[in-house]
Amino acid sequence: MSSLRRALLVAGKTKLNLQNCHFITGINYNGLTVKQLQELRGILRENSNTKLLVAKNTLVFKALEGTKWESLKPCMKGMNAWIFVQTEDIPAALKTFVSFQKEKKLFDNNLGGAVFEEKLYAPQDYKVIETMPSKADVYGMVFGALHWPGLDLVNTLEAPAASETESAAA
Repeated sequence: MSSLRRALLVAGKTKLNLQNCHFITGINYNGLTVKQLQELRGILRENSNTKLLVAKNTLVFKALEGTKWESLKPCMKGMNAWIFVQTEDIPAALKTFVSFQKEKKLFDNNLGGAVFEEKLYAPQDYKVIETMPSKADVYGMVFGALHWPGLDLVNTLEAPAASETESAAA
């Protein structure tokens, strides 16, 4: 396969991975075997609807140019594999990678910078993202916050009627 054709294929895969993408990060894959990369790719896809792409930084950046992911450029140094999280449950994807990293003792293969909601995050900021609640959790909290005051109001309004019924029965 010619290098131009390979470059177009990578650019196409990158653009495809950007569809419905909520979070992008790079990992240093220096020292990872092909088998480990394939295993990681499978685990990420299985557990968190996440794609892993191994490609040259320049090709990935060409695909990101002019998009909301363009701020990832400073992280494009060294040998990177790119993780495209295509679900809103970003903490699950990060935890999946961290679990894989600990299980395989791959402490040199850390997450690089990431882009989330058009903002660049440094690796030390990942703890904020990892502890972030999922969208379903947020909806549950909002529903709970809205549910209890309404239930209290209904109970308060029904209380006089219940006490009148009890006194009439006695």
